[in-house]
Amino acid sequence: MYRCGGTVCVTTYCRKTMPFDLLTVLPTRPDVEVNGFNGGVLNGVPSAYHWYTEQYGVKWPVGYEVNISSQETTSFRLISTRRGVSRKATLLQNCRRFSCTLEHWYAEQGCDFCGWQLYERGAR
Repeated sequence: MYRCGGTVCVTTYCRKTMPFDLLTVLPTRPDVEVNGFNGGVLNGVPSAYHWYTEQYGVKWPVGYEVNISSQETTSFRLISTRRGVSRKATLLQNCRRFSCTLEHWYAEQGCDFCGWQLYERGAR
């Protein structure tokens, strides 16, 4: 047995997927990236923290785990365990764009909340 994609696998057929990155769906702004997570480098430019929470609904919009269902090619399971809940609009946009079902599990241990949402072809 070994760990693969957040699950324990007993076969050699388990493959780890590529990290899901919200920045590839809704690109960030270069000036925000230069300004840094805490901001203060450039006047009049929001901090990356502020921009990320407004744009994506999370502090760090990178490195989510995605599991693609082997039963269907249009079903995805998104597990975002480290940074909290993604913006509903971002997830709906992905479902519409790729005409797929997205199962979203999230847990934010620091703020003591967790949950699950299902989006099917752009509807919640």
